[in-house]
Amino acid sequence: MGFQFLRRSAIDASFSGTHRQYLAGNLELPQELAHIPDEDIEFGISDYPDYDWEAAHSHVRAREFQYVLKGMTEYRDLDSGEVHRFCAGDFYVIYPGTKYIQRVKQNSRILFAKLPAGNDKVLEEAGEELLAWAHERLRVERLDLKGADAPAANSLVPATAAAIIDDEGRLLMVQRRDSGKWSMPGGTMEMTDSVASCVRREVLEETSIDVSVEGIIGTYTDPETRIAYSDGEVRREFSILFHCRPVAGKVSLDDESTDARWVALDAVLELPMAESQRKRIGDVLAFVHSRTVTIR
Repeated sequence: MGFQFLRRSAIDASFSGTHRQYLAGNLELPQELAHIPDEDIEFGISDYPDYDWEAAHSHVRAREFQYVLKGMTEYRDLDSGEVHRFCAGDFYVIYPGTKYIQRVKQNSRILFAKLPAGNDKVLEEAGEELLAWAHERLRVERLDLKGADAPAANSLVPATAAAIIDDEGRLLMVQRRDSGKWSMPGGTMEMTDSVASCVRREVLEETSIDVSVEGIIGTYTDPETRIAYSDGEVRREFSILFHCRPVAGKVSLDDESTDARWVALDAVLELPMAESQRKRIGDVLAFVHSRTVTIR
């Protein structure tokens, strides 16, 4: 039969409005992607742009082979209670008869194969405790590292941060849920962002504050400074810190933070924070006093 194939453009486009697409199989229900027909195996991708979970179930005949392309997922065995965590780069198989419930971190993608093909899923009972576990967001812990002992970086992601200073000369700080430490709001760029729109979007998502971007305070691209995440990502530092001014909104928190405060500039360094954040606060103070822009 030669070759049959699906182009990346068609696969990517098919995920609009759904989180799972089959690449090959004998499918009973229609889907967006024109898959490759196959009687013996089902092969596809599960994409999770938001936090999600799968209802408790098992398979009668099929073995499920899965490879985590990005992100992180956890499975809880209903019989043993054991929790298995799999991160980007992990490969695993789930054998027939295994009863489990699954939860998946935001921005995860999993390649899967099911052999033999066919719908042999059996829904299993899940009590309140199991459902509470499934609904509890799977969070990634963060550890700021520097120096020769830090693991090698495996990603480079442009990011922005905001030094939001109000008319009283106070700086807005948020307390991270994952570490309990304080930092300025910020986050990573998306494909549709400019750096200016990125910092405004991230601030709005994290604090509900709309800001104007006034200028650059510093850039941070030290290859020896890395951020290790519990999903296996080790990110090399690449961040731009902007001077921002609040223009609208009242502070409220998203689920990544536990507290937010407007803090006088001479008291900010009293808060517990990562060393990399402490250096950036020092650069904010230098900028406020002398309009010095720092390039690190």
